[in-house]
Amino acid sequence: MYAIHTTPGLVIDSRPYGEAGKRLSIFTRDFGLVLATAQGIRLQRSKLRYHAQDYSFGEFSLVRGRESWRLVNAGGSSLALPRRADRELIARVASLLRRLLPGEEANPELFGRLEACAAFLAGGPLADGEKLKTLESITVFGILRALGYIGEDKALARYAGPLDLTPELVDLAVPKRGAMNRHINKALKESHL
Repeated sequence: MYAIHTTPGLVIDSRPYGEAGKRLSIFTRDFGLVLATAQGIRLQRSKLRYHAQDYSFGEFSLVRGRESWRLVNAGGSSLALPRRADRELIARVASLLRRLLPGEEANPELFGRLEACAAFLAGGPLADGEKLKTLESITVFGILRALGYIGEDKALARYAGPLDLTPELVDLAVPKRGAMNRHINKALKESHL
């Protein structure tokens, strides 16, 4: 008998597997980035298909097999992002995480940062594109800082650690977005990502 592990997560990407299955990359709070198979998920009658879409948050029940994880259940999340721009932001951040994460290594701080970004977006749309870009910069800056790609910067220290995203914080960060982006671009260039 295998143990079932249930954890919040984000489906980063998926690809067809076999007749009606998928291989999912899921960034989980408790296990880090896991690759899981989901048998029959592409069938019309599958209950999992709606809760395991790319870039969707949810509660995922996984079983560790001999060679890989298997998705056995999934539930929805309150972090539904109806606006296309919001989903695209999460998709870009998820794509970056896919390239940066080493694999199965729990990182609750990173997951919390991504979850905070999605919760902020789900709470209501940002008024303009500039604030949406600033939110993305805050999120990516914090992720790269947490992974050790960015060093200390006292002017941006407020955005590097755990934070509570508020509209006021995003407003304060708008003039600092250029400095954050310089750090982000430098880190990505030096890491060859």
